[in-house]
Amino acid sequence: MKITEHNHKGISFLCREGTSDFKTFEEVIVRNVYEKKYFKIQKDEHWIDLGGNVGAFAINAISKGATVDIYEPDIFSCKMIEKNLSLNNMNANIYQKAVVANDKKRMTMYVGNNMQVWRNSLYKNWGNQKFTVDCIHFSEVLNNEKNCVKIDIEGAEMDILENMNLFPNKMVFEWSFDIDGRIDRYKKIIDKLKKEYKNVAEQDKRFYNLPDYVVPTRFIVKANNIYCYEKN
Repeated sequence: MKITEHNHKGISFLCREGTSDFKTFEEVIVRNVYEKKYFKIQKDEHWIDLGGNVGAFAINAISKGATVDIYEPDIFSCKMIEKNLSLNNMNANIYQKAVVANDKKRMTMYVGNNMQVWRNSLYKNWGNQKFTVDCIHFSEVLNNEKNCVKIDIEGAEMDILENMNLFPNKMVFEWSFDIDGRIDRYKKIIDKLKKEYKNVAEQDKRFYNLPDYVVPTRFIVKANNIYCYEKN
């Protein structure tokens, strides 16, 4: 597989042709979708990256003076993380595990490859390839309220957020409505988080305002980032 190098503001990034690596580079490093003017990665913060993909979030965070623990179950993505960290002379702890809200030690990961957008999921069978991954319970990972957390794990976020009782200093996560389109579940989790954080900001507020019975399949954008900060 051919690998190409891309650069943005001092960050170098390797992408595999025929995958969504470049899309990730463009979203996370160029457009910086995990940060907002009110939600910034700060120097000396420690971030837990659930769904490390090929390392874009971690590299962006390290470039701003943070340290990062990365959880990514796909061995090929882990190898790309290692290459991208090395390319930028950066270090992070990499754990080849899926973070889950159950007691299973191994689960089936389904490979999503639709128009070169690769989305591996424990919860959505895309009808393509599948493989078995090692798992770790989220309570073993999210065990320090001082840490910050980014979660983008293609549907596994929901169970973790529903069962979470120790809340990080701040958190950003993505909700994929094409994996779980239950608006009532989404609202309950948002309401739960609002009891823990002074600010729970949705990138797109249309979803919370939908009636519970609506499945948001008509939206072109089928995911929403939520930014939680300033604990109560």
